[in-house]
Amino acid sequence: MTHTTVQALVQARIAELHDQTRRDALVRAARRARRARKHATPRAPGLLAGLTRRARPPGRAPGSV
Repeated sequence: MTHTTVQALVQARIAELHDQTRRDALVRAARRARRARKHATPRAPGLLAGLTRRARPPGRAPGSV
């Protein structure tokens, strides 16, 4: 094989690897976004309620005078 042929094959392979890396990054980002959307909505109100309950000083109930 000539130098030119080898160089062309290597360039094509590198381009394929770059494309694959870009696709993998897109898939990873989509998966993260899907997981974040799936977990954020239902859990957030419960977590916030739990945090505010723990943050209140013990004693009087909220709303009692």
